Amino acid sequence: MRVLVVAAREPWPLNSGGRLHLYHVLDQLSRRAEVTLVLPRPVEHRENLPDRITIEALPPSTLNADSECRNQSPGPVVSRLARRHFGYNAALEAWIAREARPERFDVALLNGAVLGQHVSAFSVPVVWNPQDELVLPTIREAQFGAWRRWPAALHHAAMYAWFERETARRAAATIYVSKIDAAYARRWVGAARVEVVQNGVDFDFFRPRTGRPEPGTVVFVGSLEFPPNVDGVIHFAKRVWPRIHVGRAGRRLLVVGRRPVAEVRALASVPGIELAGDVPDVRPYLGRASAVVVPIRKGGGLKNKVLEGCAMKRPVVASPHALGGLSARVGVDVLSAGSPPQWAERVGRLLDRSEYAGRVARNGYDWVRHTHRWSTTGQRFYEILASAWQSRGPNRSSNAGRSFVDAVRPARGPRARTRAGERIPEPSEPEKGAGEGFQDGRVIVGEAVIT
Repeated sequence: MRVLVVAAREPWPLNSGGRLHLYHVLDQLSRRAEVTLVLPRPVEHRENLPDRITIEALPPSTLNADSECRNQSPGPVVSRLARRHFGYNAALEAWIAREARPERFDVALLNGAVLGQHVSAFSVPVVWNPQDELVLPTIREAQFGAWRRWPAALHHAAMYAWFERETARRAAATIYVSKIDAAYARRWVGAARVEVVQNGVDFDFFRPRTGRPEPGTVVFVGSLEFPPNVDGVIHFAKRVWPRIHVGRAGRRLLVVGRRPVAEVRALASVPGIELAGDVPDVRPYLGRASAVVVPIRKGGGLKNKVLEGCAMKRPVVASPHALGGLSARVGVDVLSAGSPPQWAERVGRLLDRSEYAGRVARNGYDWVRHTHRWSTTGQRFYEILASAWQSRGPNRSSNAGRSFVDAVRPARGPRARTRAGERIPEPSEPEKGAGEGFQDGRVIVGEAVIT
């Protein structure tokens, strides 16, 4: 099977969830099929990417196509608004329309939410892999903000629901990493095929360290410029950590991650908190942890932090958001905490009772080893792509070769509606954490920023 993968950025370095996901999907697919990766910009780290894949990159002269299209977009008003909102690479669209044909490829994987606007340009079946759902993090962010932000949030949520609906209907299948994200998407995509394929863990890289953890050491790991991570660690440091640290001066919280913003850097002045920014390797810090915390309150997607902490056989305490969509047994494989008193009690128990902490760590390790292997993820991607190829997905219609925004009928608006200030109910299973962020009218999806 000849698989074309189209992505916005090369999956290296592995310093974000989106890049990590794409790298391992490419690696696993290339073991099962002939894979070509197409990027809208030159490749900088070819030596680090799987050697079994073929890479084609658009020449540098096309890199300004996005900005040119923002200013000179032809077509109806709806088309211009969509392109202005998401950004649009006319050169990538032209390449897809010219090259993504049955003579070269059997099926395509369109990676990332924003690239979904190119779905109708393919002449082969397309599987859309947004990874994370767009509406869910938008609504969650608004719930923590002032009421004045609700009109803008609802405007964006309706737009994202419309975008997801129209893209999913033109794709042979749409893949999310979380069951909760998929449950939200199914509300507005109708009969479109939606699949859940969860991330795996690189067990050769994240492996248990020899030796005992450092007593009293709590660790948070994550990108420290990513809004859901920033919100989560600041909330934990201000509302939870004083309860854990009071009267126990030997306890410390290690905040580890790249590009810490000013608010995070300021946490280094809080008693008992140490900041380790832009470290080359987070594993030594995870290895020192008597407890790994994932206090995420916003966003969507699946939390690799939970999986990686468990893979290193360290006990994990996470918010209900961060555990949403995972099959881990709360109280057995991982611990869950919502309110500051719950957080202080759960973390304190792990710090005070080493045998109990070891038991939770072993259970979490056994769980993640059993359920989150990249080989399983890769096999599911292969099966979904093969099914799309065999069924010759719905995008092989009169819409093929047309851009997403030109194929959409502007007379029908989004069906997703709500009232300002109304809390949209969650699915019945536990809620989930970050994968995207919403800040100042922008949604951040992996590496892309939607304004």
